[in-house]
Amino acid sequence: MKIKRFDTTISTDKLIESRDFYMKHFGFQLVYESDWYIELLAPGMAAGISFTKPQRDAGDFFHGTGIIVSLEVEDVDDEYRRLKESGVEIFQELQDKPWGERSFVVNDPTGVHVYIYKSIPPTPEYQAVYESFKKA
Repeated sequence: MKIKRFDTTISTDKLIESRDFYMKHFGFQLVYESDWYIELLAPGMAAGISFTKPQRDAGDFFHGTGIIVSLEVEDVDDEYRRLKESGVEIFQELQDKPWGERSFVVNDPTGVHVYIYKSIPPTPEYQAVYESFKKA
């Protein structure tokens, strides 16, 4: 597996405080922000940190506690097949996300979600939000 980017997502009700802390003290840059999710990118590297509100959707795979490790890969379909064939239990099946990711989820032995994805074009709604951050 060739990993292109590594991110950690933390569940918290302190989205704004967390955003400000990492931007002010460590130079992270804002990539995306909504009322339930904030994504930051580390300066000079393909790594980031994100914050999500707990229990935002009943059908969401993230249940409001702990962390999610995200791995961007070159070919998410191949990684899905490889892991499934090796006997890894798939927690969330392969699917396209409107914010521009094709992804699936597995759990590590401790129960941490591992979100494996490839970037794809976002829906027009999400693209408009991304464009607003590029202009800021």
